[in-house]
Amino acid sequence: MRYRGDDETGEAHSRRITPRPDGQIIDNQPGGCVHCILEGGSGMKLKRVMTVARKTLRSLKHDRRTAGFLVLMPLFMIAIFGYTFGGELKGISVYVVNLDEGTVNGSASASMIDELQSRDVLRTLEPSWPDGYAQSVDSVVDNVRNGDAWAVIVFPQNFSSNVESAIDGPADYLSSIQGILWIYIDASNPNIAGAIITEVQTTVQRVLLTQYDIASPVLISQDMVYGEDAEFIDFFAPGVMGLAAMMVTFMLSIISFVHERSTGTLDRLLATPLTEGEIVAGYAVALGVVGLIQSLVILSTAILLFQVQIVGSALLVLLVVFLLGVGNQGLGFLLSSIAKNEFQAVQFMPLILFPSILLAGVFWPLEAVPDLLRPVSNFIPLTYAVEGCRSIMIRGWGLGEVWPEITVLVCFAAAMLLLSTYGLRRRR
Repeated sequence: MRYRGDDETGEAHSRRITPRPDGQIIDNQPGGCVHCILEGGSGMKLKRVMTVARKTLRSLKHDRRTAGFLVLMPLFMIAIFGYTFGGELKGISVYVVNLDEGTVNGSASASMIDELQSRDVLRTLEPSWPDGYAQSVDSVVDNVRNGDAWAVIVFPQNFSSNVESAIDGPADYLSSIQGILWIYIDASNPNIAGAIITEVQTTVQRVLLTQYDIASPVLISQDMVYGEDAEFIDFFAPGVMGLAAMMVTFMLSIISFVHERSTGTLDRLLATPLTEGEIVAGYAVALGVVGLIQSLVILSTAILLFQVQIVGSALLVLLVVFLLGVGNQGLGFLLSSIAKNEFQAVQFMPLILFPSILLAGVFWPLEAVPDLLRPVSNFIPLTYAVEGCRSIMIRGWGLGEVWPEITVLVCFAAAMLLLSTYGLRRRR
């Protein structure tokens, strides 16, 4: 058995090497290149190393898509990262109900509402008014129950006069007959609920100091519509579960497709009577089940170790996760079929995963995403899966309430399966 290589001067030479029964290769001329490379000894030559390096860089140079990826992807990632972490909570939708008519000295409620509207944290909405006080407030609170707003702030009748009476009265009167401000709030998202309470408290204190020169004779009463006992782990668990299911199914589909294409398994499947749709559907079911199993593990661990609450149906949560997994499996197949080689296929992973992690509301509310990037969140399927899981687990919503999210996921899964089937058909 002969081996052709270079000697120390770079001249071509031919060496005789002998394979041993144990698989080790013996160079009959000690110090030869095969011996040095296989043994990794001190005979490693810098010139040979640089030859391999030049060959690798040359291949990257000729692959324009890969070269563009290496340059543009870091810029893309740091831009999204910087914009996302530079955002603050703002535009939180709340309804304001003002039943106070004020006094001859002015209206404390009107001043507080003006102060709230002058800031961009809360987006105050005007309610429509049916007849009757109790019916009106309850009908406005329905907007919170339906998910159309995060809170309802109610300034009751005689609010301003109660504030003035508390200011002018004795100390015990100050503590017992305060102006009471009511907040009906959706606390399923602790970040948003905390921001609303803080903003209202800050506004009340600022107006009272400016207009009445006092600290705070106003009691803020909170009524939790959802998430009365919710903690941060309850908010994070649905997002982490959806993110894990997405990552596993998406990455497995890309890796599986690339592996089967490189080994020829995919071509053999395409040569059988199986249709492209049957192949894609089979993978979708398999990877969807994998996503379900992983979600069950995460959900069980969260419940047993961290006492995460599930107010709604666990089966509905698993349905949302399954649809997300099927859609991402189709997306992985589609992108792999577009790629010319394995390396290009793997490049799609950060392009899909990084925006999903930062912009889908997994770790912080969508209200914290900058206005420039919020439209991007609406095109990320994980956004709807996370919102659906949270609404089911924390709010206790059923199919009648989360059907918009499920509809989006069904459309996403169907579109990806059809497109990936078309991509496979092109390979025949």
